[in-house]
Amino acid sequence: MKKCCTCKETKELTEFYKKIRQPDGLDRQCKKCVKNYYLTNRQRKLNNQNEYRIKNLESISIREALRRKNDDNRFERNRLKHKNWRDRNREKLNEYGRKWYQNNKEKRRANVMLKRAIDIGKISRPDFCSECGNKCKPDGHHNDYTKPLSVIWLCKVCHMRKSPRTVLL
Repeated sequence: MKKCCTCKETKELTEFYKKIRQPDGLDRQCKKCVKNYYLTNRQRKLNNQNEYRIKNLESISIREALRRKNDDNRFERNRLKHKNWRDRNREKLNEYGRKWYQNNKEKRRANVMLKRAIDIGKISRPDFCSECGNKCKPDGHHNDYTKPLSVIWLCKVCHMRKSPRTVLL
């Protein structure tokens, strides 16, 4: 049990948000008081944020430009690092691919047949995920590899949730 510093009521510990910086690891206000504070002060906080943006537009735009530049450089560095690693481990990757094909012939056959059916227009890929409904370019998920053209169309997230990849060592 803990006492809320705003409403002064003693409540269960589950009624408080976690806050690592507090000695007991819980916020001083209960969830209800935090929500009430947010709802009553929302517009004022938004106005303060907008005023800050207007006053500091130049410094904010400089910071954002630097952040974007650093992100671009980081992406390029990671791409080059990955390419170098791939070049150094070419034989290992080829061997991994050969093992995967030997152990997953049925999966590979089903994937190739589905791709060919899409290419010739026998099957059309929808523009949305059949599970979550997000607009995307979905993957075909096979529930049964013996029926290669019977697939469920899933976005990347739903597909990973449905069939998480396993690592072959």
